[in-house]
Amino acid sequence: MKTEVMTDLILKYSLLDPTGRKEVLDFMDFLLAKEIKSKRPVKSAYKKRILKVSVWSDSDIDIMVQNQQNLNQWKAQEW
Repeated sequence: MKTEVMTDLILKYSLLDPTGRKEVLDFMDFLLAKEIKSKRPVKSAYKKRILKVSVWSDSDIDIMVQNQQNLNQWKAQEW
């Protein structure tokens, strides 16, 4: 069955002019892109995942900024 379908498809494709062949290829690309989009995770699943991300308070950020400043003040030892 698959072989017959492929043979039929190849035969019909070979009968098309270059413009028709390009149109068929473009349509196949469209169908493939549509199929890939349908396999993407649902937005609600994304929302659930993003809600699990931790939230930093202002004091947490202040500590990070202070550590950054301390790190920037370090001098490398000379040999």
